[in-house]
Amino acid sequence: MSETVTKDSSSENLPPVELANKYDATQLKNAVDDEIARYYGKEQKFVQSHVHTDMKLFLGYVSCIIAGGSFYYEYTTGFRESINVTTISVIVFWILQSIAFAYSHFIEKNEIFMGTQYSHGRPSATLRISGKMEKYTSKYPLTLTYSDKLTNKSATTKIEPNVATWFTTKGTLVHDVIDNDLKSYVTTLQQQLHQE
Repeated sequence: MSETVTKDSSSENLPPVELANKYDATQLKNAVDDEIARYYGKEQKFVQSHVHTDMKLFLGYVSCIIAGGSFYYEYTTGFRESINVTTISVIVFWILQSIAFAYSHFIEKNEIFMGTQYSHGRPSATLRISGKMEKYTSKYPLTLTYSDKLTNKSATTKIEPNVATWFTTKGTLVHDVIDNDLKSYVTTLQQQLHQE
């Protein structure tokens, strides 16, 4: 994997993001996803949508409540008396887990950021970013879709940055480098909209 060694800007008051192993694709993806949400949320003023997270949390909490309720019922009544309730609880639990899997696979579709910009209290633009990082690579294919709500136009671009270049040799995220790249992605999409 190629990399760029750059000193992080001390002018920003951002906490350092350090990876234990910058060659671990899961760590890279998680750090980059968090930075994408931070940059577009704070710097570009997109209000992030948490619909996907809320839905998965809801399904998870309901599953836990069912499991806890089933356990408590079995504990208070005994195994033989609660076998029907336990069986139904297990079936409902697996149905909820199947719904969570289907939601993640068919609706969320590797979406890592969805945000809306507001102007004078009204939505002016949306940005949707999705991507899936494969194991054993530092390339992170991303699809960015920018929609201008005022003109009803949208533009999409696919990029494949080498995310290892956003980290130092010690695994520390270089905020200036990633922020400049993230800014250029949105600027390019906005320019595409104005050219049409």
